[in-house]
Amino acid sequence: MRLSTKARYGLRALCHVAHRGYASAHTIAEKQAIPSRYLEEIIGELRKAGFVVGKRGPRGGYRLARPASEIAVSEVIATLSASSNQSSSQSTDEITRLVEDCVDARIEDAVGALKLDELLGEARERYRRKASDYVI
Repeated sequence: MRLSTKARYGLRALCHVAHRGYASAHTIAEKQAIPSRYLEEIIGELRKAGFVVGKRGPRGGYRLARPASEIAVSEVIATLSASSNQSSSQSTDEITRLVEDCVDARIEDAVGALKLDELLGEARERYRRKASDYVI
């Protein structure tokens, strides 16, 4: 099973903010190739859940509300998947709900206690390896 687009975009946005320390929604949308209106909706959910805090104004932007080492990837996925799952789970049959619950449990086991800083560190390491393989 693949992560929802909303969860993938949300994780990318959080990693961008964690890497940069502070970023505007416009910059995140541009650098991460996320539609800006969709990103605004995602950031609103992340803000309500306590993952980011924002600053208004011409030099406004977002930063993490707590250290990346304290943000569990599974929490972010659950937060961003909750709104889309509520409407779909009501209209599905019993078997489909059981399958979805099983898949969700497996994803939770796979992601486990993975924190945002670990995810970002892994991405940096892959980038370094990829860059070191480049030959002219």
